[in-house]
Amino acid sequence: MPLDTYKGHGFQNDLFQMVADLKPKTFRFSGNYLKNAFRWKDTVGPWEERPGHYNDMWKFWTDDEFEDLGACPIWVFNNGISHHDQINTSVISQFIQEALNGIEFAIGSPESKWGSLRASMGHPKPFDLRYVGVGNEDCGKYNYQGNYLKFYKAIKNTYPDIQIISNCDGSQYPLNRPADLYDFHIYTNSKDMFSQYTKFDKAPRSSSKVFPMKLHFSLDLKKIVMLSAWLPMHPLCKHK
Repeated sequence: MPLDTYKGHGFQNDLFQMVADLKPKTFRFSGNYLKNAFRWKDTVGPWEERPGHYNDMWKFWTDDEFEDLGACPIWVFNNGISHHDQINTSVISQFIQEALNGIEFAIGSPESKWGSLRASMGHPKPFDLRYVGVGNEDCGKYNYQGNYLKFYKAIKNTYPDIQIISNCDGSQYPLNRPADLYDFHIYTNSKDMFSQYTKFDKAPRSSSKVFPMKLHFSLDLKKIVMLSAWLPMHPLCKHK
């Protein structure tokens, strides 16, 4: 690790500045799949004592900190589903409780069980967590709807101000579940990406909003520059 890091927090100054110069408004913490799901309790405590998280899909480690960026966090909870494995809705409660504990850590009172852990780390003030997602790329899975509805009810009952993002965007399955936002999440090529510009022009403005959380495509550098100028900055997380 370099000795001279951003605010002494471990990130190499020049690399951090490159990311900061992009002025990202949101930073998505993916729940990942069942096998390699984030275990949030392994991501707290002294930085040098955290085990980190190895993503066996993309083959890299994470250091579990990014508050210095100033972006609004979006915490995507693992909902007990992956490409090949699923947790039945009847036994999903342990995953839900883990999510509720995580929200309490992020925004709970410093007098609460998990909020006091945050305070003991030198952060008595709550984090700016306003949005959470349920699941990642698993809208069509057999147990998704049942698991999602259990998560939705539990989170709204405990934290009614938290905005919940559904893993479904209406492109393949009906939007037949409550949600504050729907995750528009696609893998495509540059030509098709530009064709998506008017996709939601006729969507009713009274319904839940669509949030383009992941636009994944392959293209050359020239097209990247063009597209970065075209994509709007998302207004979800204006600073309070």
